[in-house]
Amino acid sequence: MIFTSIEFLIFFTIVFGMNLFLPSRLRWIILLVSSLFFYAYLKPEYLVLLLIPTIIIYFIALKLDTQQSKFRRKVLFLAGLMAGLAGLLVFKYADFIGKILHDLTGFFSKKGEYRIINFILPVGISFYTFKLISYLTDVYRGLLKPEPHLGYFSLYVSFFPQIFMGPIDRARDFIPELKKKVNFDLDRIISGTQLFSWGLFKKIVIADRLSIYVNEVFANPQHQGINLIFAAYFYAFQIYCDFSGYTDMAIGISRILGFRSMKNFDFPYFSKSITQFWSRWHISLSTWLRDYLFLPIAYATMRFIKSPRLLNIKIETWGYTAGVFITMFLGGLWHGANWTFVAWGMLHGFYLIISYASKKTRKDISRALSLNRIPGLQKFIGIAITFNLVSLAWIVFRSRSIDKALIYIKNINLSIPSSGIAYLVFNLILVLWFVGLEWLYKNRQNLFWVRKMPRLSKITLFAIFICLTIILSMDVSNEFIYFQF
Repeated sequence: MIFTSIEFLIFFTIVFGMNLFLPSRLRWIILLVSSLFFYAYLKPEYLVLLLIPTIIIYFIALKLDTQQSKFRRKVLFLAGLMAGLAGLLVFKYADFIGKILHDLTGFFSKKGEYRIINFILPVGISFYTFKLISYLTDVYRGLLKPEPHLGYFSLYVSFFPQIFMGPIDRARDFIPELKKKVNFDLDRIISGTQLFSWGLFKKIVIADRLSIYVNEVFANPQHQGINLIFAAYFYAFQIYCDFSGYTDMAIGISRILGFRSMKNFDFPYFSKSITQFWSRWHISLSTWLRDYLFLPIAYATMRFIKSPRLLNIKIETWGYTAGVFITMFLGGLWHGANWTFVAWGMLHGFYLIISYASKKTRKDISRALSLNRIPGLQKFIGIAITFNLVSLAWIVFRSRSIDKALIYIKNINLSIPSSGIAYLVFNLILVLWFVGLEWLYKNRQNLFWVRKMPRLSKITLFAIFICLTIILSMDVSNEFIYFQF
């Protein structure tokens, strides 16, 4: 059951009706049962993989709150981490780790070949695992009191709009949302419906249409010429519209039900630098990586280096470099058990380190070229460079192997293929249209004519938008890209 299906529309209508009319004290039960049903709908047996670590970490967190011994607290914390990560490590990385060990040592072999286990990856396991780990870590650090109510904690972990692809809301922010009294608010419901519709448009009109062109070019990159450049650009928009479309729908659903969820995308392709891109792309993941990986690693590195400088490099630079290197390596690996994802993460790590190290140089160049006097041009150049660097990394991310990514990049040239130009132009117009709509939405507060528009006119425009979405949508919607992660 996915957000773009008729089954989900029926399911959500029932959940919304029950949530609206039943007493407040029963809402958490309705939402929890609905969330567990929603998750079990795809494959019921994987519900066990969700419930077992949820219950274990719930009780460990309660024990952590009363335990005074530092040693016992650390043991409990590590036990909770193992319980939370066990399913992810087994189902997502067993073959990847086994293959590496086989190549290095010959273990797990039969007649010289590695025997693939080939587990089916439970949908959403990466996302709810990160929820469990952040909750446990915050309790261990003393930043959060453990949730005493197993029902509310289980609902936080399994909440159906977020279970498959996030956002990865923090427990300290979202559990209070689940407990608050929700009153009927027509404006809130309309706002949530609009956001859901915008996400639906991004998925079934933009992402699914671009996927046809992208799939064809990536499948056969030889003799594609300039198509390879545009396919990389189109994939950047495909994955953005696919993933941000899902989270827009998830946040919209949460809003309709009366809950606030964190923003997950903030117009990332308008970023002027790689650092800014990562503050706007998959915000719930990037802030998770910052708080639970980057900062601890950076501080540990600086504590390890006793002097203010090492090899005449500031200790802060060593901390930043180590933190970024390890964090982006693990962030890439989180996306999947494939060296392409690792390479993608490391490439972004390289971008971030170079960006950090070249701050002063870039400012000097800007002053020398007088770009600082033309902020609009400076911003445009920054956006163009950042988008091209991100698109280059997306080639590696999208490819099935490192070799295929290198073949793709090697074949890039400016030659124009003898066929397919009309389809290229169609997709280019589609992307430019979408960028225009994004820009209008981003700057909507500055558009006085939108604010002054009568409600009837807004309703009419929204109805036209829904009709266009239906007309322009694909006959069959593709599975969301991030379902595989």
